[in-house]
Amino acid sequence: MSIDLFLPWRGVAAALVASLAWAGLFRLLRRSDLAGLGAGIGLAVGWVLALGLLTGTPRQLPERLPALVIGGALAGFVLAVAARRGAVAVVLATLALAGAAWWLAGGPLTLPDLRRTMVVLLALLALGAAGLLALRGPIGAAAAMALLAAGLWLFGPPGPWFLLALAGVAAAVGALPAGGWGAAAALPVAIGLAALAAGPVLARGGTSDWLVAAAPFAALWLGPALGGRIGGRAGEPVGWAMAGLLPLIFVWLLHRSY
Repeated sequence: MSIDLFLPWRGVAAALVASLAWAGLFRLLRRSDLAGLGAGIGLAVGWVLALGLLTGTPRQLPERLPALVIGGALAGFVLAVAARRGAVAVVLATLALAGAAWWLAGGPLTLPDLRRTMVVLLALLALGAAGLLALRGPIGAAAAMALLAAGLWLFGPPGPWFLLALAGVAAAVGALPAGGWGAAAALPVAIGLAALAAGPVLARGGTSDWLVAAAPFAALWLGPALGGRIGGRAGEPVGWAMAGLLPLIFVWLLHRSY
């Protein structure tokens, strides 16, 4: 068996190892505020190994992703160390999300380009904010990334999207020793989740891409409400599954009708 078969998976393995090492180390040091950053660190390491870090001007959307999540991890670190709460934290998180949206939208530098991409930029900003507000810990992040990975595997466009989503799952699982998250820990993961969900929509823009992108956010926002309605110990996971799988079921029905 050739080792080349395993090379595409190195980003997934690296994301798990880096996240687990970071979260475990800072948990032992009793720095829970920094331990939560393990998921963002793991995501950055995994995506860099999967795609490489481009030092020139990116021309394709996947080429923008490693630098994007590195910036998100750095912003999360600054947020954890220097701006844990209050107006400073809100401003820093907003600037990080806005910068991520600008980068994903192509980095427009002139006013005409900015006007042309404004709708995309605002949509990406809203998507990142939705993830930041809803992510509460590594379990939720892993579930959201897993839903996205499933949709990308079944219905996504060609490219690295599925493996990048698996790296996101691995990074979130590796951060389990950190426990609950604050805004600092959630920030890089929210940026990565928004980028992965929006990537196929920006690249291809089919109905399937929109529905796959909706799956993790439906789970994050509608899952708790459905779980509360169901009640009981199994209410929350069942609510998450119902909310997250519904868009994927629609995609499956759409493909069966062709």
